Amino acid sequence: MKRWVAHARAWLVREGRPDLGQAGSAQARGSIAARAKTRAQLVHLAWPIVVAMGGETMMGLVDTKLVGGLGPAALGGVGLATMIMYLGYSLVFGAMRAVKVQTAHAVGEGRPHDGVRYAQAGMLMAVGIGVGMFILGRDISWLLRAIGVEGDIIAPARDFFSAATYGSVGLTVVVALQQHRQATGDARTPMFVGLAANVFNGVVAYALIYGHAGLPALGVRGAGFATAGAEYLECIILGALLLRDMKRGPKSALGLRQACRGIWELGMPTAFQFGAETLAFTTFTAVLGTLASQEIASHQIAMATIRTSFLPGIAIAEAGSILVGRALGERRLDEADRVTRAALQLGMGFMAICGIVFAVFGSSIARSFSADPEVLRITRNLLLVAAVFQLLDAVNIVLRGALRGAKDVRAAALIGTTVVWTCVPTAAYLLGKLAGLGALGGWLGFVAETTFSASFYWLRYWRGAWRRPYLPRRDDPKPSNEAPSEGAQAPNLRTA
Repeated sequence: MKRWVAHARAWLVREGRPDLGQAGSAQARGSIAARAKTRAQLVHLAWPIVVAMGGETMMGLVDTKLVGGLGPAALGGVGLATMIMYLGYSLVFGAMRAVKVQTAHAVGEGRPHDGVRYAQAGMLMAVGIGVGMFILGRDISWLLRAIGVEGDIIAPARDFFSAATYGSVGLTVVVALQQHRQATGDARTPMFVGLAANVFNGVVAYALIYGHAGLPALGVRGAGFATAGAEYLECIILGALLLRDMKRGPKSALGLRQACRGIWELGMPTAFQFGAETLAFTTFTAVLGTLASQEIASHQIAMATIRTSFLPGIAIAEAGSILVGRALGERRLDEADRVTRAALQLGMGFMAICGIVFAVFGSSIARSFSADPEVLRITRNLLLVAAVFQLLDAVNIVLRGALRGAKDVRAAALIGTTVVWTCVPTAAYLLGKLAGLGALGGWLGFVAETTFSASFYWLRYWRGAWRRPYLPRRDDPKPSNEAPSEGAQAPNLRTA
């Protein structure tokens, strides 16, 4: 019995559980309270982020819906232009994650005023990218012809893209400002500002498209100008809040050049990853577009459906990235691991529930979009595949966010880019097109992609070299009211 108890206590320590006895009871209460606090912090940060992300998606959907009255060519043109525009902006979304990570580390290290400097550096980089997008956006007819777009769609796509990219500088700066505010713990302000911009876009776009309220009827260009105006509205509000913070807080000793270097070193690998992954999924969709219309229609329905699971998953990962960065800024590897375990539990729990819904109610979901029997059959099968990879995708999403929070961005980018290009477009071509499995063959690539990515990210997070500088030294005292650091030990998720 004594030997069994000794082994049990050793296992509990390794797994991060509290020891037995009266001291262990106090430690258990402290550990449970710490885990509950971590989960509350994650939810507090995550829900405004997911609402803000939904708002960004909604702006594009509103533009597409409003131009529907102009005819199918306008509808198709705006949808295509939006896809191309966000393919370019994906580089910005990736690069500006560096503002979030650097600011989170600065907050953890007790120098939050340096976060303002990182925001300024991000804005400077964002302006450069935004100006480049504006110049490229003056006339994309050559690009549309090069990718084989139908002639009647070229004009509306070109006009909307040209008008919308007048706001490219505003949008790129807004991304930097949003990342900064989220890293400081204020995720609600960007959410409210984004929702206000959505209302502005909807009202002004309707007026400019059809010529209401004394404004000219500009068609698809009106939708683009409204989007640009909404971006500058967000930029002005968030910029004013940053100026307020600069006046209230102490001046940062961090040089702007040094801050720019920090943003560049962390931002470029993530920008490359975001751009490469977006291009891979665009290529995937293009391959499916060469198949029967029912295949691409079913793919679009299934993708729209699973956004309900992976958008909250991404928000949890973004919140986890912030808290991991803060913990490592405090040199607390144990706290970073606790955040990661909690984020995994939240993400996997939510996405598992979504997977069950997809599997059980797939037919009903499909019927709400289409009455075509073939579309219903294919969509139901795709949602069954989605149900299979939900848990894997949760691990994939959360751990890549945790690695970004740990500044291990190069490894994360290498894993993500290599796996997605190996599995996703390849499956669409080999299984979907050549093997004749259609969209189902392509979606089997998602199973492979999430399996490999989750496995590699898991190994990198719990065994990666990035952990070494944060591991406690032998002569470091361990706090008595905390569970010992797991070090390089992979966790048992049931204990988190």
